[in-house]
This record gives sequence, structure tokens and C-alpha cells, in this order.
Amino acid sequence: MTGMRGLAIVMASVAALAAAGPAAAKEPRLSPADRAAINATLDVFVNHAVKRKDIAKAYDVVTPQLRAGITRAQWSKGSIPVYPYPAAGRQFHKWTIQYKTKDEVAIELILSPRARYKRKLGQFVFHVYLQPRNGKWLVDGFMLGATFAPEGKAPAVLAAADFQASEQASNATTTPVQVSADFILIPFAILGLLLAGLAAWGVTRWFRARRLYASRALPPSPLSIPADDTRARPRHRP
Repeated sequence: MTGMRGLAIVMASVAALAAAGPAAAKEPRLSPADRAAINATLDVFVNHAVKRKDIAKAYDVVTPQLRAGITRAQWSKGSIPVYPYPAAGRQFHKWTIQYKTKDEVAIELILSPRARYKRKLGQFVFHVYLQPRNGKWLVDGFMLGATFAPEGKAPAVLAAADFQASEQASNATTTPVQVSADFILIPFAILGLLLAGLAAWGVTRWFRARRLYASRALPPSPLSIPADDTRARPRHRP
């Protein structure tokens, strides 16, 4: 009876851990100060780099990695590694978190086109990667995730290609061994904790893999936005 009671406790613990793991990984949280800092960075970045207006103002809200060796003078001319889009509005605070680590936050940002572009463009989904630097959040990556059909057109969504992970199954043959149910407690409890950790780790790795692939296979922009009288041609990230 003691062995059966121990087994029941183990199974209940594993079920609770398995249920709690994905739920905890689903909603990463940011402090109000971090959210405000990210909002401020996005407003500068989208209004100037993405819209190609007064581009120099966005130079200080991106990481050196995103600049890819571009000087401030070169950046100001409009040839920057940022996908252009004629976004409507001045504030861009409605975003969702994809994942969060101590060194990076990945968010999903949906932009809508200005009125004059609505017949040509629909909403665009962008994946934005930000890193904390000296009390600020700087943009380290800006990847196109998906596009929607313009107003009045047939509904259509074009998504950036994702990595296709192939899984290989292996079969192992073992000899059955009788073990007391009391001894199952420790390995099953550890397994439950591992499942919770792997859920969060797997989500982060998947988004990072998609980011790497997207940076190498970024589709051409459907429009060219003049940047301070210079024709802007966004460059691909290496």
C-alpha cells in the first residue's frame, strides 16, 4: 500500500509540473520600466529607421551588430540594414513577447500602412530583437515575419519560411527490472522539472533559429521609400 501511495503522489507531482511548465514559459514578463524603455526605442526606430525619415535619429537606438560597421554619416544616407515600411501612427506600443532571456527580448510587432498605401500594402508582422545596453533597450534585429493582403483584396497571408526540424525516433530494448514504487519518486520529479525547463528552452531556440534563417533569406521589399532624397535599399544582415 505504501508503494502504491508513493506512486500516486509521484504521478500527481509530474502532472502538476508538466502543466505548470508550459504555462510559465508562455507569458514572459517585463518590468514597467523595461516596457517603457522598449516603447521609447520602438517609437524612435519605427518613426525614423523603418519609415526612412530623419534616419540619423535611429542610429543610437540600434546595437553595433545591427549597424554592421556603418558609420553615422553612412547611416544617415539611407542604406541601412532595416526593412522599410510606411507605418501609420507615431506610437508602437502594442506588441507581444515571443521570448525573454537575461540578454535579449524578442517581440512581435504588427504595423499597418498609412492611408495612401492601403490599396497596395496590408499589415506586416515584424519580429524585433532587443538587447539591454546601459539602461536602454537597443534593437539588435528587425525581421519580416508575415504579410497580410491589402484592404479590398482576397485574404492572404505570406509568412517567412521557418526551419523544418526533422525528428528521428530510436527504439531501445531493455530488460524489465522490478523496482519499488518509492524509488520512482526522485527520477520522475526530476523528469517533470526537466520538461518544464525544456519547454522554455525549446521556444527560445526555435525563435532564434527562425531569426537566423530569416536574416539570410529576407524577401525583397515590396516598395522603395525615399530617405531624405536618397533611395533607400535595405541591406541583408550577414
